[in-house]
Formats: sequence, C-alpha cells, structure tokens
Amino acid sequence: MDIRPLPRVEFGPVPPLEIAWTYNARAGFGPDAPLLFEDNVLVATRQGELHVIDLATGKRGGTKRFGDAVNGSPAVIGKTVVVPIAMGRRALTAYDLDASDIRWRARGASVHVGVASVEDGGVFVNTVGEVQRFDVEGGTVAWMHQLPEAMRVHAKPLVHDGLVIVAGDNGIVMALSLDDGTLQWSADINLPIYVAPVAYDKKLLVSTTHGSLLSMNLDTGEIAWSVVLEDETVHFSSPAVDGELVIAGASDGVLRSFNSDTGSIEWIVQCSDALAAQPLIVGETVYVGSMGNWFYAFDRASGELLQEIELRGRVKSAIGLVSEGLIVLTEPRYVVRLSPVKTDDEV
Repeated sequence: MDIRPLPRVEFGPVPPLEIAWTYNARAGFGPDAPLLFEDNVLVATRQGELHVIDLATGKRGGTKRFGDAVNGSPAVIGKTVVVPIAMGRRALTAYDLDASDIRWRARGASVHVGVASVEDGGVFVNTVGEVQRFDVEGGTVAWMHQLPEAMRVHAKPLVHDGLVIVAGDNGIVMALSLDDGTLQWSADINLPIYVAPVAYDKKLLVSTTHGSLLSMNLDTGEIAWSVVLEDETVHFSSPAVDGELVIAGASDGVLRSFNSDTGSIEWIVQCSDALAAQPLIVGETVYVGSMGNWFYAFDRASGELLQEIELRGRVKSAIGLVSEGLIVLTEPRYVVRLSPVKTDDEV
C-alpha cells in the first residue's frame, strides 16, 4: 500500500492543539508528508539529508547524508528506506534502518518525485519518463513502462486498487497495472497537473493548475464531474477525500469542500494566504497549513474555524498523522509536532 495521509481517518487529535516540539532540519522539504518508522519521524530534505527524529521528544535520532538533493519523499518498505535522488547519476539509494548502512544503490536518471511503497518494493517515475517497479531486496527492476516523450510527471505516483496512476503536466492521466506495468487506460483532460491525484474507493480526484478539479472513474478514466473556477489562474492543491466530501485548498487562499458524488459546493472558507499543501481530514476536523505561516483547524461539516496557530514558516507539504498528534513541515527548515492541549489534570 502507498504511504500517504489516509481518507476519512476516524482517530487522531482534536483541537485545540499546541506545539509540542520544533526540530531544525537545516533545509526545505518536498510536497509529500513525513514518514514514520517505529517511534520515529523520517524527513528528507533538499540538502540531501535524511533525518530520524524521536516522535515523543523531537530529539535527533540520527542523520544520513546522501550527497545529493532529495525532493520527493522516500518510501519505508519493511526495515528499509528507499530514497529518490534528484541530482547526480544515481536514481535510488536503499538504506537499512536497523543496520544503519546502505543496502544498495541504483544508477539511472534522476528521480524528482516521491517513491510509492508496495508489497516487497516500490514504484517511481524518473526524469526521462520511465515508470519502474523495483524489488526492495536488491533493487531489481520488476517492470518498466515508458511514458510519452511530452509527458513530464511532477508528482509522486499513486498506487491504489492494483493500479499505478501517473499524471503529467500535459494533462494526460494514465493507469498502469501494478503487476506488470501494462497500460489499463489513458485519459487526456487537457489541463496541466502538477500535484498528486488522490483515490478513494473507485474515485480518482485530480487537481489542475487551471482552476479545475475533476473526479474520474478509477476503473475507466471517465470524468464523473468537474469543477471549473472563473479564475483559471488558480492552482488547486492535492485534495483530501472521504466518503462524503472532497476538500481542497487553492492558490487564491480559499479552502473548498465539495460533495464527493456530485462536485457541488458544500462550503468555502477564505484564508489569508495561499493554500498549497494537501489538507488532512481527521474525524470531524479538517487541518490545513498556509503559505503565510498559519495552520488552521476547521469543522469538517460546516467549515467553521476551530483554531489557528502561527508557525515559523510556510506550509507546502502534506501533513503527517501520528498517535495523538500531527507532524507539520514548514519552510524553510522546521519540523513541528502539534499535540492536543493538556488539561490541568494531565499536566
């Protein structure tokens, strides 16, 4: 299964929240959520470092430098973290978390987007348009699918229900078989896609840079509904989705909630700054960070503001969900844990 914020999470923190700790990672982050390994948070930076942070205390558990920039999120597969390398002659590096040692390195074109974890391996897209599934044991390529020459992928591939979904800045959305990489369907929505699609049941939600958000049939690629804003310069973030709602931020600072079956607007909230990061739905709360250093909690049903917290940087990455808390990455360098405010009895 792919590691990403899950739809309709029933457990998790309830506002009000407070900052439990802040960690300086010394560089910025990609668009994906931080990862978890046992009781640690794993964060890769554009300086080429992987930081292991103690979840409870925020103390540094270790740092490994890979020598080149890391833009996409690594994948944790068993006891191994596979890191995509954005510059140089290496594509991937596999690092054994228990032994604290390199397991293998894979040469090839650079990988600017995240690695999706699957059983016994992972899937990635490199800068020359090769979609590859690999085996974590030795990095062996299980299959490779070559994308069309004009298709550039800027977001982590999505693995869901036996499919690998890749979307390009030329407006092409493709579904490949997870088993062998063969093309299952391809759809041209003719709108640039720069953020990761999100799947829930048989729905595929696709955000564009031209003021459009679409719901597609995951099995066929047919468009079920689309939302088109009057302002076509608006960029939608990756959406959060559950059984009833699709919630997406946008570059105009508006957080919008749509009916997942019809695309009709349920509520809208105007924030003070652009919303680039994927929101997170936890129970009856929607969490989202802004490009203006603010982190918000809204009521899922009504959009009512429940809390706002000022952070030390802008939020461009998806939120990590941990036991009784959230992990938020803020540019240019901080990792923040938010936890429920303790009552007098708990202090």
